[in-house]
Amino acid sequence: MREHPIFKTLNNEEYEKALGFFEVKEYKKDEFISKEGEYSSKAFILLEGEVEIYKTSIYNDDYVVTNVKGGGDEFFGEINLIDRGLVTSTIRALSDVKTLEIEHNSFITLMDNFPEIGTKMLWMISLNLSKHLRKADNEILTLFNALVEVVEND
Repeated sequence: MREHPIFKTLNNEEYEKALGFFEVKEYKKDEFISKEGEYSSKAFILLEGEVEIYKTSIYNDDYVVTNVKGGGDEFFGEINLIDRGLVTSTIRALSDVKTLEIEHNSFITLMDNFPEIGTKMLWMISLNLSKHLRKADNEILTLFNALVEVVEND
């Protein structure tokens, strides 16, 4: 957990302080961790187990975006951690799962009490969001090009 990107730039003392704002939570197999379209204010790190991330189409069909195993460097819900908005995809436990979670208000308190730690963590969250945004931009461009090709060939 110490090597997770969210903690990567923290020294040992900062890491221990930051950890105090997180909570370990466990989910049973098939339990929902988050549901697309619901409000949330938390983000989490998958420590153990495996989750399925999926979205629902406008035709109410579910499609799997990806499966993720614990111990990696994913950080989920960072958008909700910042804006406390609607969840953008559903996350369901494929096995018993253990997460490390932080709520929006706890993160704000961490940033208020330890601005150096908060700045470092916010930087890593920003890098993660940038990675996702670049990927989304590429996917939109691919879809746009495919649409143009279909329209031009009709």
